[in-house]
Amino acid sequence: MTMFAKSSRCHLSHLLLVVMCLSLSPHAYASTVTAEVDALIDAGTPPDGVMFELISGDPQTSQWATPLLRKLRNRLQKRYPGLDVVVVSHGSEQFQLLAGREGEQPQAIAGLRELAGEGMHVHVCGVHSSWRNVSEDKYADFVDVSPSGPAQINDYRALDYHRIMLRKPQ
Repeated sequence: MTMFAKSSRCHLSHLLLVVMCLSLSPHAYASTVTAEVDALIDAGTPPDGVMFELISGDPQTSQWATPLLRKLRNRLQKRYPGLDVVVVSHGSEQFQLLAGREGEQPQAIAGLRELAGEGMHVHVCGVHSSWRNVSEDKYADFVDVSPSGPAQINDYRALDYHRIMLRKPQ
């Protein structure tokens, strides 16, 4: 075995150990999202926009995502007033936004409605909706049903929006 191969294997082992330790940390993910937002704020130049992608099977997604979205959006817009911030939901959590389910998580849904009223676009996936025979008119009035969540994400990426995956903090 060459010295280079031993060195590469050693570096790879160290990298793997660091990644494993970070993944075990209960705050690793929250720190990553916060670090991403911090980096955007510290850059000094506003991005063209920020898109939070949300895909979760958690039945309580709205309860943790709404305050997190508000906090992150407020931090970004404090640094960059007028920055466009959007959210695209394309997992089973999107069905928490059905008009008939607003009473299940009233505070969280009211918070999302308020964010939408303040200009944050809230998109859900029409394809996923069609798989469950849910029509556009079944969603809360502040929700935009995009033909496809992944296509909506690609549209924002084509506009140079910075994409941040939003997952439940541990």
